[in-house]
Amino acid sequence: MLTALSAKNKFEFIDSSIQRLVSTDSQYTVWKRCNNMVVSWLVHSVSPLIRQSILWMDNAQEIWKDLESRYSQGDLLRISNLQQEITSIRQGDRSITDYFTRIRIIWDELESYCVCDPKCSCNALTTVFERKKQDRVMQCLRGLNDQFNIVRSNILMMEPLPRIDKVFSYVVQQERQITNNDLLGNTRSRAGLGGFGRGNSNGKGTKVCTHCGFTNHTVDECHKKHGYPPGHKYHKSNGSSINNANVLRAKNSNTKATQNEDAQDIDVRLTSK
Repeated sequence: MLTALSAKNKFEFIDSSIQRLVSTDSQYTVWKRCNNMVVSWLVHSVSPLIRQSILWMDNAQEIWKDLESRYSQGDLLRISNLQQEITSIRQGDRSITDYFTRIRIIWDELESYCVCDPKCSCNALTTVFERKKQDRVMQCLRGLNDQFNIVRSNILMMEPLPRIDKVFSYVVQQERQITNNDLLGNTRSRAGLGGFGRGNSNGKGTKVCTHCGFTNHTVDECHKKHGYPPGHKYHKSNGSSINNANVLRAKNSNTKATQNEDAQDIDVRLTSK
């Protein structure tokens, strides 16, 4: 709100620089128009409940002082909460950008509450500001996750400590490198698993023949049982063995038939006697 009033050149209406004019003053009309404008801004910048308590006040300076007296004491509690948060904040699941942005928001809010405009002209003030910048760098580094231990140690060993924007740049580069390494590792893992799966699906040994005991075919496809196809290097020998087996079975059949006939002749002879 202070920034908006200052940008519109109306801050003097709330800091007592411009006092309320009497109605007989030649500048009263101008003052009233500007005062009413600031009153409208103040009324519409607060919550509806607070608005009801200042709705009938027509002086911007009085409204500002009333709000300040009622709510300025709460600033100390807010400052305490912000200081506690800045000392305990950790990166956690945040990205580096989100983490640094959150810290920056806390710093800016603390600055708005702790306004300091010293008139000192010595070099001590510069030393104080430099020390404050170093403290902020260490606050940021302290809350980083463990995977940034190396870059954190390297930054803390720098003399002098770099500015906070440089620290942010260093840590973001480290975050990108970690992300790229993780993506590369995941890609290699998926490639390895894919190759393993293909090896299982295409490799030999998934079928076992119950007739010959060999793999990569079943008993219905076994050439040793059903014969080799024409053109196979074992086709002829297989055919010869089949023919030999047929001849052998024929000889055995003839032998059995002859034996049966001899037995019948012997029976006839014995019967005739």
